[in-house]
Amino acid sequence: MGHDQHMPARRCTLVLPGLLDLPSVEHESAFAQAGRLPELEWFFSRAQKQAFSGADFDTVLFALFDVVLPADSDLPVAAVGYAGDTGQPATGWCLRADPVQLIPDRDQLVLMGPESLSLSQTEADLLVSDLNKQFAQDGWRIETASPTRWYLHQSDAPRLRTYRLTQVRGRAIGQYLPVGEDGKQWHRLMNEVQMVLHTSVVNRERQATGQPPVSSLWFWGGGETPEIPSANTDSPWHQVWSNEPVGQGLAVLSNTTGKALPENAAAWLDAATLPGEHLLVLDDLSRCWQSGEVAGWVQQVQAVNREWMSPLLNALRRNEIDELMLYACNGNRFILSRAGLRRWWRRKKSLAVTAARV
Repeated sequence: MGHDQHMPARRCTLVLPGLLDLPSVEHESAFAQAGRLPELEWFFSRAQKQAFSGADFDTVLFALFDVVLPADSDLPVAAVGYAGDTGQPATGWCLRADPVQLIPDRDQLVLMGPESLSLSQTEADLLVSDLNKQFAQDGWRIETASPTRWYLHQSDAPRLRTYRLTQVRGRAIGQYLPVGEDGKQWHRLMNEVQMVLHTSVVNRERQATGQPPVSSLWFWGGGETPEIPSANTDSPWHQVWSNEPVGQGLAVLSNTTGKALPENAAAWLDAATLPGEHLLVLDDLSRCWQSGEVAGWVQQVQAVNREWMSPLLNALRRNEIDELMLYACNGNRFILSRAGLRRWWRRKKSLAVTAARV
């Protein structure tokens, strides 16, 4: 559907982790497999680059909603994600408690993320039932929002700093265990959790059929539901389009209209009939990368180029959107206005070069 040029302006902001924030040693081989990505290359050649404080996905999303954060504590990813998964704010203190696999490697334990387990919802619910029986006296209540996203609710807030799952996936866990005044107590609790999981019927059945056991929980992202300044005034966003819980949760908590992300930009252009600021969270690339699926990442980056960047650039040329902004989750944002389309003297560079320079 076309939009006539007298229609009030729509501005499109993409949050796109997993494109320019890959480990530098992996950049060249991944981009070489992806081949040329002309629309993405064209966008980065014309866009204005600005430094932006958020250097990872969750920090960027929180900053885009001006979330008020307590000093020296985790980003409250769990409380916000819980609101996105359930539509309700978390009461009290909330922590992600995601099921993981720990693989012995010499004298270390290497963490494999929840996606390596292929857990069913039934298995997740049974494991959580075992854990809740064991830890009820500690004031724990664990909920499964999905087979891979579990939430621990606790009335008292421990003094704890944790490491995000994305920081630890594929690494030895030794230097990533919780720290803070209650850190040692949580190391002991993690050992107890591992013993409960080790004896569970679910894990015995999984191992009998050759499936990996759920060997531990990874605790991270703790905190209470944060204050969002715009919740009682005007949200900075007219609509938020996201399939992942943190973006959805920030929409819920800021009283912003939240919708599922359409399958491509053409569908979004048809659906986004309201003028104003639209925030789109495209996190598929990041998920592929975290799962170690380089072939999947290559397919996704080609799809982002074809299904998102190409139609959005055309919409910008046709005055259907006023501005296209991209947050790369690596300390930079890129802004392309219609005036920027005319920067013909800027040469296109490969994305590998762009990623290496930012």
